[in-house]
Amino acid sequence: MQITAVDNENNLFKVESVFPDDFVQEILATDWLNLPWGPSPGQESWPRRQIDQTAIPWIGRWYKYLEQHWHQISQQTGIPIDEYIPASGTTFWLDEPGFICKIHTDGMMPGSMQIVWQGTGTTFYWYKDPKSVRYQMPDTANTGYIMLHANNQTYQKLLWHGMLTPVPKNTFRLTSYTWLTPK
Repeated sequence: MQITAVDNENNLFKVESVFPDDFVQEILATDWLNLPWGPSPGQESWPRRQIDQTAIPWIGRWYKYLEQHWHQISQQTGIPIDEYIPASGTTFWLDEPGFICKIHTDGMMPGSMQIVWQGTGTTFYWYKDPKSVRYQMPDTANTGYIMLHANNQTYQKLLWHGMLTPVPKNTFRLTSYTWLTPK
């Protein structure tokens, strides 16, 4: 797992090569369109599926791998984080054709790691303005971002982000979203 700050703000990081290549191939070979799913809480009107993790054949390997490598996030960001919680710590989203995500912040959420498996990466902005691009995450499988606020900060800067290019017809966007909580 390689984690690199995208600038000197120390709250947004590019994360690459999160999982080993053999596991990445297994993830990409999964029949995502035929797994059971439900709406994502709070996003019920979005063309987004929240995959039922109990149906993912390799989910135990996912949990074990993240538990074993979780300390790297703290080491490479310099921000101590709480332990990974299997079964509730990660969500898999399958975004359907036409899906977009308007520029927004996640409010006071302390942190997250979103990894792209298929489709467009997230774009970060300095402001709620599509012309103020801070960083465009690559569209590469097993790559994404970590946004993280140190727990000892008296305030946290808003991390504006979105995905303004619609998912094309006859395809989908697949990401994993993992919650991070600084100690």
